[in-house]
Amino acid sequence: MSQPRSIAIIGAGLAGLSCAQALSAMGHHVQVFEKSRGVGGRMSTRSFEAWACDHGAQYFTATDPAFQQQVERWQAAGAAALWEAQVTSFEADGWQPIKPSVGRFVGTPSMTAPAKQLAKELTIHFSTTVDQLLREGSSWKLHSKEHGLHERTFDTVLLAIPSKQAEVLVQPHSAAMYARCQDAVMAPSWALMVYANERLPLDFDAAFINQGIFSWIARSSSKPQRTSGEAWLAHASTTWSLTHENTAKEEATALMVAGFESLTGYQPITFQSHLWRFARLGHATHHGHVFDDTLQLGLCGDWTSTEKVEGAWLSGQALAREV
Repeated sequence: MSQPRSIAIIGAGLAGLSCAQALSAMGHHVQVFEKSRGVGGRMSTRSFEAWACDHGAQYFTATDPAFQQQVERWQAAGAAALWEAQVTSFEADGWQPIKPSVGRFVGTPSMTAPAKQLAKELTIHFSTTVDQLLREGSSWKLHSKEHGLHERTFDTVLLAIPSKQAEVLVQPHSAAMYARCQDAVMAPSWALMVYANERLPLDFDAAFINQGIFSWIARSSSKPQRTSGEAWLAHASTTWSLTHENTAKEEATALMVAGFESLTGYQPITFQSHLWRFARLGHATHHGHVFDDTLQLGLCGDWTSTEKVEGAWLSGQALAREV
C-alpha cells in the first residue's frame, strides 16, 4: 500500500459509505461529509406516528459476486433479509401476477440498516453541506454552508453525490469531470406514503404499474421485521414526476391521492408525500466512476453505474480500488 492519505468523501449514501469503508480498511484516514442528519441517501425510511414507510429505494438485488458477499454480511448482522413479496403488475387489462425471477432484499428493521452497518466505524460530519472545494497546492480544503471553512486539509476528495450537485463543485477544477456530470441527467420521483388503521384488502404486496400516475406501489409494512401499522408506498412514474416537478406539494399530493384511490379502491385519509429531485437516471453514458490522479479528485455513485443499490455499492468499491 502507498502512504496512508487523508481523504474526504462527500455524501453518505451507499456509494460514499462503500467507498469510505473500503479505503478505511486499506489504512487511509477517511472523513465523510453529509448534508443531512443521517446516512443512506435514498435508502430511506419515513417514520410517522404509529407507522413507518420505505419511501426511497424499495429493495435491492444481488448479481455481482462481491455484492452478494456484502449482502450475506448484512444478513449475518441482521441488517438485511429476503423480502418474499407477492408481486403483480397492472396492465391495460388489469392485474397480472409475476413469477419471481430474482431475490429481492430489504434492509431490516428499516431500509437504512445496511447503510448504518457500513457507517459504524466511520467518521461522519452530519448537517454539513459542502458548497466549495478549494485547491491549496497539492491539497484540498472544504467549505460548507453551515460551518464555513473546514480546519483540515485533505490529500484526496471524492464526491458521492448526485451529478447535478457534483458538477457545481468540480466545475472550477476539471472540465472533463464537469462534462461527465452534465452528461448524466437525473430525473425526479414523487413518492406518496399512505397509512391505514386496517390492512388494505389487496392480495399482493407490491406491483409494477404500467399506466397512469404511478410506476410502483408496495405494502411497505409487509417487509421483514416491520412492526408498524399498515403502510403503502407509491412512486410516481418518471414522466409524471418530470411534468409535476415544480407543482406545489399540496397539489401534487392531491393528484397522487386521487390516483391511489382510483388504482386500489382505497381512499387515503392519512398520508404524506416527498419529492426526490435526483432519483432516476434520465440518461447516462455508464462510464463508471471517475478519478483524476493528478488532482486527486474523484466521482462515484449510482449515476455513474446503474440506478440500483448494487450499482452504487460497486461504484464506491471501484473508486476506492483506483485511489
